[in-house]
Amino acid sequence: MRKTAIFEDVVSIMTQDSATKKDIAGADPTIFRECISDDMSEKDFLYQVQTYLASFGVIGHVAFREKYAKPKGFVLRSTIQGLYVEQANADTNLQAGDQIVKLDGQHLEEFYRMHRAYFTSSTPERNYREWSELISKARQVTVLRAGVEQILSVEPSQNPVESRFEWKELEKGVIYLRLDDFRNEKAINKLYQEAQDTIKRAACLVIDVRQNTGGMDSLYFPLLHYALSEGQVYSDLGWTDEGMEILYTERNVDLRLKDFEAYVQQEGINQETKDLLKIIMQDLQANRGKGYVKFGGEDREMFPNVKGGSHPEKIFVLADVYCASSGDNFVQMMKWFPKVTVLGRPTLGILDYSNCCQVDYGDYSLNFPTSRALALDKGQGMTDKGIEPDILIPWTVEHLERDVDLERCLEMIHDF
Repeated sequence: MRKTAIFEDVVSIMTQDSATKKDIAGADPTIFRECISDDMSEKDFLYQVQTYLASFGVIGHVAFREKYAKPKGFVLRSTIQGLYVEQANADTNLQAGDQIVKLDGQHLEEFYRMHRAYFTSSTPERNYREWSELISKARQVTVLRAGVEQILSVEPSQNPVESRFEWKELEKGVIYLRLDDFRNEKAINKLYQEAQDTIKRAACLVIDVRQNTGGMDSLYFPLLHYALSEGQVYSDLGWTDEGMEILYTERNVDLRLKDFEAYVQQEGINQETKDLLKIIMQDLQANRGKGYVKFGGEDREMFPNVKGGSHPEKIFVLADVYCASSGDNFVQMMKWFPKVTVLGRPTLGILDYSNCCQVDYGDYSLNFPTSRALALDKGQGMTDKGIEPDILIPWTVEHLERDVDLERCLEMIHDF
């Protein structure tokens, strides 16, 4: 497919099929048509399409990517004070703790001003994705390492930064769970099975979703059950949910059905997930072509047969700006439980528009959302805000050297 044709299809989707169309027009595509040609470089084409999509202001759930790009192999921390490397595979030439000060010889402040339209969010802490893209495309990067400036070339990695699913006993009666997504059903189910007996005897449970990039909501439901107080049922919580509306265009229904049909064929998918997806697929068929249709928000009892137990007595959730999508939702729901305390920093906050479709363009792919949160109608969206923690722990460079958040959590447990 020619580059010009791909761009026209992207524009068509964003104006007809994306759930953002009710609220956001995006930039005038004419400006970008003048810059896009079939013989332009891959790098320049990506930059133009990604800049156009950035004008919609939707992080992650509106995205245009190279399908076969090598893993970046590093994670950045973007702050007002500077841009830092939090994690890095050795083959990238970056090291955890590096401060990035220049790209292609330009100071970051100047580089940012030149490329401002490329960044989706107006908040510095949410710009780490765009910085990662720009750094991976730069010819040279200047870092401050142990107080000394070094110029290096950032190389693609052979492997992505590894997602972690682990549990351990930090000290007697204190269990730590780390889940870096709610996507890897096989790893998550294994983690739950291994840890469940110990959790049911624990005084305190620490759930670390600071790096959780989302996935399927159903995969965190077992964690919600632990958050109920003894004898409590879900109807006691009094939580409210404005719900959402889903845009059922012909294209959206076809794309989502295709995605779900492929998903249920994967190994390690349990019957509960398959049953849930079957219901969603039936809903898609029933509402095909109806436009926006309200979904959720009605009064309904969740898990009516589940009652809270005596343990764990207290739950602490560690959150951060990398926590997104289903991760956002998990943190938001956990805040309703009296025995849960959320520590850290606000999540990424990308649930205003969600339930994404993927379009295949050969060498490229487009993600776009099909649902819209009804909270937007009341001015209660979460874009550029995220889910606020109960206890804010501002990020500092000390976080590069030690786990400040977990240390603070353990202090609270000792005072509990």
